Amino acid sequence: METMQAVHAAHHAVLHEVGGKPLPLGYGDFAGEVEALERGAGIVDLEAGGVIGIRGPDAALFLNGVVTNNVKALPKGRPQENLLCGNKGKILHALTLLRIKDDEYLALTEPGDLGPVSAHLDGYHVREELQLGVAGLTRLDVIGPRAGEVLRGAGLDPAAGIQPFGGAAIVCAPYPLGAHPRVLVLAPVALAPRVVEALLAAGARLAGYDAFDECRIWARVPRFGVDYGTDALPAEAALYTHIAFDKGCYVGQEIHARQHHRGHANRKLVTVDVPEAAAAALSPDSLSPDSPPAVRLFEGGEDVGRITSLARLARPAGAGGTSVRRGIAMVRFATAAAKPTLALAAGQPATVTVSSVATDLGVTRGM
Repeated sequence: METMQAVHAAHHAVLHEVGGKPLPLGYGDFAGEVEALERGAGIVDLEAGGVIGIRGPDAALFLNGVVTNNVKALPKGRPQENLLCGNKGKILHALTLLRIKDDEYLALTEPGDLGPVSAHLDGYHVREELQLGVAGLTRLDVIGPRAGEVLRGAGLDPAAGIQPFGGAAIVCAPYPLGAHPRVLVLAPVALAPRVVEALLAAGARLAGYDAFDECRIWARVPRFGVDYGTDALPAEAALYTHIAFDKGCYVGQEIHARQHHRGHANRKLVTVDVPEAAAAALSPDSLSPDSPPAVRLFEGGEDVGRITSLARLARPAGAGGTSVRRGIAMVRFATAAAKPTLALAAGQPATVTVSSVATDLGVTRGM
């Protein structure tokens, strides 16, 4: 029986182990993989994440008490961005919830985070009538304007939710990546290679996590563990799409509500566009793909923050045709609100433009 490891080997993948599972970083054609994700249909294997099943009469009640978004209002087949936070409001984990039946949910974790998220949820499960456990599913993200077309070509309905394929049941659910079309495909581990083969035959191509990272940066989408981490509050990470302020209590809710209604964060994530010439002059060590870039940003000679992610490829931007590399940065709240042009060093010209990230809907307080 073919495995996903065999599929990756056949396509010459560079693999990186995360949480005991292989994460394909690329297949030898970074620019082509990015092209597929943005203009065609790229398949990103995210088995290195994980899927947790939560099922039972109390599933919605239980989840609503531990995650930041309103699970009770979540329609079937629509993924929902969520956070798990501590008592002091700081982010512990990022995850996506998908309701597949009235009383059954799937929680999709970030690469390497399956064990910690499972332990976190299990720690809050006391008397609720539900079953909680790791699901034997592989997550495949199909991204790009042709995603729906190739899924239908493979015999799948991109919006049908649970459906038959190869003698088993798989799940498909639309889940945009910023402005990019994306469909989550969740297949039994043993069936995932057949799903990939069908998608490849329909015109998709495999894309590594490095290309996914490039795509999400240009789409202005922050990533947990890179642009924000366990030292951040949701407001600092500008994750307005991840929080419901009109639902009942959950872990961290008091801190979030107080900050939202009575004040604001001290810092906030934004999108930055760095001119190609200036980005090329940065130290290679500061832009290592193995760690967040340590590039500072300055306003009027004053240090106001740092770049957390920076795209590898430059693209034309603006009427003048100047090429830029897009990034995401954590800056002071006042800087995020004013969006001035910034510099990469004190005394240098201000050439770095600032705009919002995709998860920031521009609320006036707290976020």
